[in-house]
Amino acid sequence: MHHVLHDLITLLETGRRAVLAAVIRSSGSAPRTSGARMLVREDGSLSGSVGGGALEGACLAGARELFRDNRAWTELDFKLDGLSASEEGMICGGAVTVLLHMVEPEELDWYRTIRQEYQQGLRPLIVTLLPVENQPLKMLHLSRQKGDDIEEELRREILSTTNRASFLMHFHNRPLFVEPLVHPGVVHLAGAGHVALFTAQLAAFAGFEVVAIDDRAEFANKERFPQAREVRVIESFADCLGALGGDDYVVIVTRGHLHDRAVLAQALRTDAGYIGMIGSRRKRAAIYTALKNDGFTDADLARVYNPIGLPIGADTPEEIAISIAAELIQVRAGMGA
Repeated sequence: MHHVLHDLITLLETGRRAVLAAVIRSSGSAPRTSGARMLVREDGSLSGSVGGGALEGACLAGARELFRDNRAWTELDFKLDGLSASEEGMICGGAVTVLLHMVEPEELDWYRTIRQEYQQGLRPLIVTLLPVENQPLKMLHLSRQKGDDIEEELRREILSTTNRASFLMHFHNRPLFVEPLVHPGVVHLAGAGHVALFTAQLAAFAGFEVVAIDDRAEFANKERFPQAREVRVIESFADCLGALGGDDYVVIVTRGHLHDRAVLAQALRTDAGYIGMIGSRRKRAAIYTALKNDGFTDADLARVYNPIGLPIGADTPEEIAISIAAELIQVRAGMGA
């Protein structure tokens, strides 16, 4: 949802309505998993995607019908057999249900509240009560700070799941589609050499925000890291991170053991959701011994991903960057070790 939220709010601010499409169910080799979103404007222009090809075309046609007939919602079911799967570029078929619903300008403040909480890292959830029998579709906002319109029993039920992705559930026989708006994550690259350069490109491509940090201006600059949210030239790695939370990913790829040790010590004092350090087992042993002498425990050091990256036999800076980016994605998806 966060991919289309800004465009939706911008449209509502002009007094125009929109249709939101959401993949609420998918199975097999469907082109997008549950939670994929697409915004359809009255002129037929789109933001986001629910899969592309004929599926997306059918959703566009369905949205046009909602605009024309002034209907609030519709559900579209797609069964992708071998032929249609081939046309969509998939290996085999699957099934997809897409919910289309109208968003009116009067809902602007509701979506602004969602965006504000998302931007503040508060991880709001959008809860869609799917239409059944005589009960219409209804959108609810679950704020982790409360102050919303979610009853307590339903709140507990939703928050009991550890899902970071969208999911379908039932509450008192009513189907609900729950969509967490989780920040895509910020990758803090401590070191701006070749591995960091390629990791920044891949992390940004995968939707992470990127911060590049180095004490050498010839390496840490916007020309080398145009995709970075921030590029910082520091005097020393001894104090370069600041406060970090669960959506922060620290990738330690400096040019020397002492710098790595300094950054790792800082990272372990934060609540960073991921801490990875490049280097050999010998380097790790030396740094870990020094940190234990400084008071860090085995439990602290167990947080560190080292060797960094998934074990794919990476050798070149480009390959190592691929392994690191893959591990970041794995951790963000809640599948990390």
